[in-house]
Amino acid sequence: MADNAPITASGSTLRCIVVTPEETVVDRDANFVALPLFDGELGVALYHAPMIGRLGFGELRVRTGTTEERFYVDGGFVQVADNVVSVLTNRSIPAKKLDAATIDQQVREVGSSVVAGETALALRERQLKQLRAQSRVAGKG
Repeated sequence: MADNAPITASGSTLRCIVVTPEETVVDRDANFVALPLFDGELGVALYHAPMIGRLGFGELRVRTGTTEERFYVDGGFVQVADNVVSVLTNRSIPAKKLDAATIDQQVREVGSSVVAGETALALRERQLKQLRAQSRVAGKG
């Protein structure tokens, strides 16, 4: 018989879970989690009110004690409930794996590309937003 008990954090910490279609990127206890919502940043500490939000492109920070891990997340959704922060995103890249010079070169290439039509323009603008968010995360390292 399956155990249907809800996932909850242990003791006086949050549990942070970050899942992409390919893998579980993060599954650990934390003291604080900062998330890039589509309209600003959200900080989550212990006993945060339950909520669901839409993520934007940007930096996710997971702090445990004095250690902080940083990731680029590519949109998605977050749920906060029972001291658990659950993040579903298309892509999550550790900040230390982002190369600012390569990303800046990609921004220049994509920005100077010629596109025709509204759909192609919207795709290019989305790609530029993603690359600029990656550049911001990489630049903080």
